[in-house]
Amino acid sequence: MSDNGDDKYYYNNYNYNQAHNDLDQHVNLATVAMVAGLLSVPFCFFGYIGIVLGGIAIVMAILSKGTAAKFLPQAKKGIAYGALGVIIGYAVVISSIHMLLTNPEMRQQMNQISQQLYGVSFDETLEELTGSPVTPEGN
Repeated sequence: MSDNGDDKYYYNNYNYNQAHNDLDQHVNLATVAMVAGLLSVPFCFFGYIGIVLGGIAIVMAILSKGTAAKFLPQAKKGIAYGALGVIIGYAVVISSIHMLLTNPEMRQQMNQISQQLYGVSFDETLEELTGSPVTPEGN
């Protein structure tokens, strides 16, 4: 218990000072987890960067707990923001794949890009992977 009779974080309280102690490595780890979690949310729209940053934030927040009874406030925020970044990142990836497979215009554009880069169209690659022709739902 603290001087003021509860476990909340007040300015003249050991728990507050523990949560804001720059010399404690657990606090630094929790702060880095929070920053990584915050960065994962906007970066989830750029490939897999947000998913990776969110995962790192969650792991670092869990590691920052150490042997303490509770998570530090920064670690809780790191877990929340990291989970949000991972969830939104996977939603963006899944919706992009769904749009690629169902939108004929996007499929045609991907066929042109794949033909230029690899010499094989995207449809031929999908047919080779699945063993049967895969056509967009619009056709």
